[in-house]
Amino acid sequence: MDKQLLEKYFKGHCTTQEAAQAEAWLSGEDTTLLDEFMMEKWAEANEPVVMKPKVHRLWYGAAAAAIIGAIAVVAFFWQHQQPQQPLALKWDTLTNTTNNIQLFTMTDGSEVWLNTHSSVIYHQQYNHQQRELWLQGEAYFQVVKDEQRPFSVHTGSLTTTVLGTAFNISTSNKADGSIQVSLIEGKVAVSKEHAFNKILLPGQMLQYSNGQAPELTAFAPHEILDWKKGKIFFDNTMLADALAKLQQRYGYNIILEDTHLRKKKISGEFNRDMSLEKILSTLEYVHNITFKRVDDSTYQACKK
Repeated sequence: MDKQLLEKYFKGHCTTQEAAQAEAWLSGEDTTLLDEFMMEKWAEANEPVVMKPKVHRLWYGAAAAAIIGAIAVVAFFWQHQQPQQPLALKWDTLTNTTNNIQLFTMTDGSEVWLNTHSSVIYHQQYNHQQRELWLQGEAYFQVVKDEQRPFSVHTGSLTTTVLGTAFNISTSNKADGSIQVSLIEGKVAVSKEHAFNKILLPGQMLQYSNGQAPELTAFAPHEILDWKKGKIFFDNTMLADALAKLQQRYGYNIILEDTHLRKKKISGEFNRDMSLEKILSTLEYVHNITFKRVDDSTYQACKK
């Protein structure tokens, strides 16, 4: 199976033989390619739709309107049915491009706290037979328990599945692009197709980078959840990871090519309402670093 054939199938341009091939593949268990296809279509989408979940405005009464997009794709068969043709479903996107946290309440009552410059996609059949989300960026989830409808979050090649719990997932806080799943309460299973299935207990974090074995460690909640309290916290953090977190929080690119600087450890706490320029200026003064403005959206870090 390839994305070109999926594209033809979803648009209804397949021959009978190609359609049969696509339907046989879609009824299987390996959804990795389908996940990638959906995420690409999500990124391409810009058609506004009416948002269904409730949105709560946070932080000092500031207005923080979410930008909502949707993409239309054709979904594979229902798990317990085999219709002649697949069902056409709408996929809604919750996108936070503001500098404030967004709290979304899903139709089942589960809460999604979406960090800045982060997005979640879900289809309009959410909470019918299952509850699935696709996350890009960082979010905190407070999940309503429902044993009949497991709650799953897809991030890259990982799937985090729960019945009712609270956890944080980040896809962009590490310079190596690793995904972090941090469990606050309850129990979650984090899995990768044909590779591993790890059960997390409260206080445990799974960190995974493509091609590496998953790493289970303890974590400090005040550091992982700093963004929910309007803070940016570094505790003996590698500079490369600190800058990755700042990129995610502020939506800028920060280039760091010096291998020695990348491993430099920094500590500090900043208020989220501080400008990026002020934070970088503080890092320059304390850690003997220079940040040069490359263009309107890019900085470059180098030694003084």
